[in-house]
Amino acid sequence: MSDLLPDLTARTLDQMVHGETADHILRELCLSFERELPESVVGVTILDRSAGVFEHAIFPSLAEDYAAALKGILVADKPGSCALAVFDGKTVECADVAFDGRFSRGWKDLSLKHGLRALISIPALDSRRVALGTLVVTHPPGAPLSDGQRSMAEALTALAARVLSYRHSQMAESVH
Repeated sequence: MSDLLPDLTARTLDQMVHGETADHILRELCLSFERELPESVVGVTILDRSAGVFEHAIFPSLAEDYAAALKGILVADKPGSCALAVFDGKTVECADVAFDGRFSRGWKDLSLKHGLRALISIPALDSRRVALGTLVVTHPPGAPLSDGQRSMAEALTALAARVLSYRHSQMAESVH
């Protein structure tokens, strides 16, 4: 796993320089980390800061209806781990989705339907410490991320934040 971060960083920066879409880059980041963590699902949520809702989500290993169900969720309602991570600006760990009293029944049901039983949501913060979305890493219940895996997830979250900033600049350019 030690070679993963430098390789992904170089590949990600190269893709941005060559104008690859942010969604494609984020998808590749998720899949690359999943290959390092068998039995895990990795995804990214993307925040629409002006509306305070999740605009989009990328979970390449899940059915499309999972990401679609996250679209439009109001962060201030804190229905699930990503909204809470964005709202508080802090990492949220959920050892067992089914029994975590912090979250709404709808979020729990959606997660369990897709086999997501335990997870960590890390806010993707820009250089001003403003949340742009989250990186989500699921894991088997009772088998949380090791210290090394958690450090890698945090480093990938920082890389994802750079890609999300890039996405904002791409969108701004397309408007002008």
